[in-house]
Amino acid sequence: MKLIFKSISIYILLISPMALAAEYGIFMVVKGKVIIENSKSSHEAKVNSKVQVGDTIVTVIDSRAKIVMSDRNIINISPNTRLKIEKYTNSVEDKNVHLNLIEGKVRSHVEQKYDNESSKFEVRTATAVAGVRGTQFVTSYDKVTRITEVITFKGQVAFKSVAAGNTPVAAEPVIIEKGERSQTQEGAAPAPPVKIPEKEFKLIDSETAIKGKPPEENVVKSPVAPPNLGEQLPPPPGTQLIDLNRGGNSQIKDDTATRKYDRSKVRIITQPGQ
Repeated sequence: MKLIFKSISIYILLISPMALAAEYGIFMVVKGKVIIENSKSSHEAKVNSKVQVGDTIVTVIDSRAKIVMSDRNIINISPNTRLKIEKYTNSVEDKNVHLNLIEGKVRSHVEQKYDNESSKFEVRTATAVAGVRGTQFVTSYDKVTRITEVITFKGQVAFKSVAAGNTPVAAEPVIIEKGERSQTQEGAAPAPPVKIPEKEFKLIDSETAIKGKPPEENVVKSPVAPPNLGEQLPPPPGTQLIDLNRGGNSQIKDDTATRKYDRSKVRIITQPGQ
């Protein structure tokens, strides 16, 4: 018995780091048609659906999604986007995130802190890599022009180009500050960051920050709606209502009793026979 217990303990110790390292996300907002693809299946995402390493999230036109990861990082996925979660770990031994933006646009709200050396949060495209320590930024990639663009909303983003095989281009990365953007094409160094006009910046912020309630079809409704306390419900049949708009004391006589009341303070509802 002791031998069995000891074996189980060793097994738990061996698998615990791996179990803790595996992170997953939950769809908090799903608008339109959003698909989760992996090696085993392809199915439509709904609010509370899970997304894990190896999954590719696909949004079509007029569709978008917000994913909250188990480490509180948030990923907003815009329409016409394909995003694959290639790696997502958040353990003491391994804290690294690699998101592959195949096409489209994603906004990352990074709550965790990364040093960009032993721990990294990176959004990769076919032509560039955007890495952060903890910030909010948008990455977009156009498959036709093969242009990658990064816009920073908070903090800083280290932006560098990659050549074929996802190897870095020799040029040093540029640092994109809040309110700035930079672009790069395949094999070229990133352009120097430029300030975005305030009006355009607010528009991009509004378009990429996915808000709103979950779709109606995914909301569990109570079978009986609670009454609106701001409305007066109609009295039962036979009920006699007293107009209290006039001041002073008065009385009403019904089949059962004579009652005195102050019209300015009370509202009496009487029913004959009760």
